Amino acid sequence: MTEQLEPHGNAAKRHSGQFLKFGIVGGFNTGLDFLVYTIVVVMAAPPVLSNIIAFAVANPTSFFVNSRFTFRRDGRPAKLSFSKYGKFLAAHLASLLISTSIVWAFASEIGAFSAKFAAIVVTVFINYTASALLVFKAPATNLPTQKEKSPRESA
Repeated sequence: MTEQLEPHGNAAKRHSGQFLKFGIVGGFNTGLDFLVYTIVVVMAAPPVLSNIIAFAVANPTSFFVNSRFTFRRDGRPAKLSFSKYGKFLAAHLASLLISTSIVWAFASEIGAFSAKFAAIVVTVFINYTASALLVFKAPATNLPTQKEKSPRESA
């Protein structure tokens, strides 16, 4: 059978459920990220350095929890591997660059914590898209083509 893309309805349903789970995990990870960021800022580190340190703590946690909860397949957690984490890290480093740019650009104008919040709002969609489409990508499903009929259609 020829591999085809998942029907729109199925993909939309799967992504909406995954995005909700991603949001729950993201809430936990954002809390961890923000806690580390706050501790480092209070220790008098610059906001940009604090953002990078918080990322370094929260990112591996995010990968592990998302693999176990958000991107499960057939009731099983996604397989963990260094190569998969490498993809996750690369995708999220792009997000770190964006969030750090936002913190750098706006911390002096709106405050370190407001800038961090703005960065979180912007990057949540980038992080989900990268995770769902690049790292924990659903396997292609085998759907009958127009030339190949399903057993019900053949009868």
